[in-house]
Amino acid sequence: MKPVICLVAAFAAWVSPVSADVLDGVIFGVKCMRADDPQACEDRSKREANEARERMRQQSGATGVQTQGRTAPAGGDSFGKKVYRNWVENVVCKAFAKRSSRDVDTTYARAMSRYSFLTPNEVERRSLAGEASLHIAGYLHESTPGALYRLEQVVHSPDVANGQRQYKLILELARDGSGTRVTGQYCVTTDDPAGWQDLPPKVLSSLNSTF
Repeated sequence: MKPVICLVAAFAAWVSPVSADVLDGVIFGVKCMRADDPQACEDRSKREANEARERMRQQSGATGVQTQGRTAPAGGDSFGKKVYRNWVENVVCKAFAKRSSRDVDTTYARAMSRYSFLTPNEVERRSLAGEASLHIAGYLHESTPGALYRLEQVVHSPDVANGQRQYKLILELARDGSGTRVTGQYCVTTDDPAGWQDLPPKVLSSLNSTF
């Protein structure tokens, strides 16, 4: 049921205010279907969604950037469209491959710590808007301890621009004897307001030092 919720939530970020209110009801109805008290669950979910929207409006007001469909000017991009554009359309990706001498579970732990990847349980605890934005941008977390991990997420790390700039990692960590074969891509958005050409070398340096 979770993928359905995420899909509807992502779509709700792109539609008109009236349609979004209707879709809220659909989202909360599905989410709370099996709750002990469905009405209380729906009320709580609606309150959390409204609080998340209000935080986003306040943040957009502080930065001068409109990030939510309800407050964007006519013809402007909604929050969902901006996320999609930044991390699906306007990206430059480079391949990465390296063999680490560390075992696969240790390598996974290092990746989780360095890049703050979120586990599925952590994603579920995020606000509706935050969860939707993760899935719009591209999120994957598959784990087979001792054998294989697949990760995809927009991340940041303290060793790249002091943690102030984001980039996307798509990684596969596979057991290779006593070590780990690390393959995948690192991507930057060409919409980065600080520019993007200088970022790939910094990300590559981080990956090499991590693995």
